[in-house]
This record gives sequence, structure tokens and C-alpha cells, in this order.
Amino acid sequence: MAVKWLEKTIARERRALERARKRFVAKPNEKRLHDVRTTGRRFRSLLEDVASLAKSARLRRRVKRAAAATDAARDATIILRLLESSVDEGEGALAQPLLERLREQERMATRDACKALTRMRFPS
Repeated sequence: MAVKWLEKTIARERRALERARKRFVAKPNEKRLHDVRTTGRRFRSLLEDVASLAKSARLRRRVKRAAAATDAARDATIILRLLESSVDEGEGALAQPLLERLREQERMATRDACKALTRMRFPS
């Protein structure tokens, strides 16, 4: 009985990650990136917790690769949002070149994450 529950839970989390991945690939944005990352983190934690009960090492590695593929995009977003929120009106003109450069890095990192996640699958 516990094995069936575990199999169903793993399948449910896998479907959730696949849905989050598809949504992000269809329309990459900050919220969908966050959804992929949080869903993946929850799924990876589950797989690590039940590693001795379920043969999931290959799947766990795939989930880790998905997280690694999104790291740069999330880091760029966080840095950009922090800087945007800390620049006051008097510093706006001075900060603009840096903000534009960070926005471009965020776009490129998000594009790269999207490309990587397009090739990944988490089918049930």
C-alpha cells in the first residue's frame, strides 16, 4: 500500500514539473521560471527522501539538471530586481547603463533556460 502511494506521489510531482516546464517554454517569464524552480525543488526533495525506497537516481539527476539550467536566469532576475529597487531617482541616469546590461543578461539567461528546458522531458 505504501509503495502504491509513493508511486502515485512521484507520478503526480513529475506531472506537476512537466506542466510547469511546458508553461515556461510556451511563454518564458519570471513567474513561470519561479514555478519550474519551486516545483522541481519540491520534486527533487521527495526523490532524495525516498531514494532508498524507489529507484529514482536517473530521474533525480534529470531534475537537478533542470534546476541547473535555470540557475543563471534566476540569479540574473534577482540581481536585477535588487538593483532596480535600490536605485533612487538621483542615481537613475548613472545606473541606467548597468540596468540595461543586467536586463540583457536576464533575457539571454532566460532564453538559454528555455532552450535547455525545451529539450528536457518529465513524462509520467
